[in-house]
Amino acid sequence: MRGSEVGAAGPDRIFLRDHVAEVEIGAYPEEFGRPQRLRFSVELDVQPFAADAPDEEGSVVSYDLILHAIRDLAEGSRMKLLETFAARLAARLLAHRGVLAARIRIEKLDRVSGSLGVEIERRALR
Repeated sequence: MRGSEVGAAGPDRIFLRDHVAEVEIGAYPEEFGRPQRLRFSVELDVQPFAADAPDEEGSVVSYDLILHAIRDLAEGSRMKLLETFAARLAARLLAHRGVLAARIRIEKLDRVSGSLGVEIERRALR
């Protein structure tokens, strides 16, 4: 099977789990000017990796794609809603040609004794 074909077993999946970053986000007055810890878990369905593909980073969707997208959004314009962050993160990741679908969970760790958050799933429209 060539890497551009999705076989009966479905796509491959790469992921980042439980990544914590400080982000200024929130809609409530007490959240302004105060970074909060967010925990990110991201799964991407990607084109299957062919056994005969080169054993090189350029042959796969890099995990760095996820980390850089989170960092860029966190350092960009301030957002009020986790839903906004999740939707923008999904759009950025799905813009990469090798990404077929994205599942994103973002949790605020500093608002309640546990966590609260949002989870979304989006698919590429190709």
